[in-house]
Amino acid sequence: MNEDWDVLIILDACRNDMFLKACEIEGKLSTKVSRGSNTREFLSGNFSDKTLSDTVYTTANPQFYKHRRNINAEFYKTYNIWNSDLWDENIGTVHPGDVTNVAKQKIEEHPHKRHIVHYLQPHYPFIDTKLEDIGRDILEQNSDYSDIWGLQMRGEINISKEMINKAYYKNLELVLDAVEDLLDNISGKIIITSDHGNIVGERSRPIPIKEWGHPSGIYTSELVEIPWLVIEKGERPEIHAGESVQIEEDITDEIVEDRLKDLGYV
Repeated sequence: MNEDWDVLIILDACRNDMFLKACEIEGKLSTKVSRGSNTREFLSGNFSDKTLSDTVYTTANPQFYKHRRNINAEFYKTYNIWNSDLWDENIGTVHPGDVTNVAKQKIEEHPHKRHIVHYLQPHYPFIDTKLEDIGRDILEQNSDYSDIWGLQMRGEINISKEMINKAYYKNLELVLDAVEDLLDNISGKIIITSDHGNIVGERSRPIPIKEWGHPSGIYTSELVEIPWLVIEKGERPEIHAGESVQIEEDITDEIVEDRLKDLGYV
């Protein structure tokens, strides 16, 4: 939060090497190290016990709400897109184009606030690919409530690394298209980054076993190296803090857990 930006765009679970290959958006690109190997750690590492009354957080990921009491961060406003009819029940995620549409509205509605826009892609589920439904039926039948990556690691499902990477790149292309649409409609100093990466069969440490997904407490380059693309366009907004506003929402624990399960969490 101490970095200089007006809009921070987070691509969930986007590996730095994938971003370097797929992104054609012009800007000043560098690499940073995340404060976590999964979203919960990232949120805790960056927002814990902070009063962020100059910042609007628009998110498709339920993790901040799930861990809000432990993180104890106060944004000016938080918009939970995942708790709306934009959540696609058929594939278990929010389409990146819908995140862009909401973000455009909120940036226009709050022109003098910093904005964090948290997309879900390239995170699983993999939209419009052969792997779109992989794991969902298995997860529902799995008495241990393991996530898709745990099933892969134990050999209960067998998806090739090549197929997973292809699906990730498809998700990444979709979200980058949506981000370009957002960029066409906003100005200021904009950062595109990720909360963490994803490990796809590479060796972890200190125990050198093949890992999958983004487990906590493992800080390999595949998991914590993230892109940091700086884009400067047009006039920068004048940022003012304001008294935080709590938006009344009808959110149940069941909704949160269902959303997280669709995303492959347990």
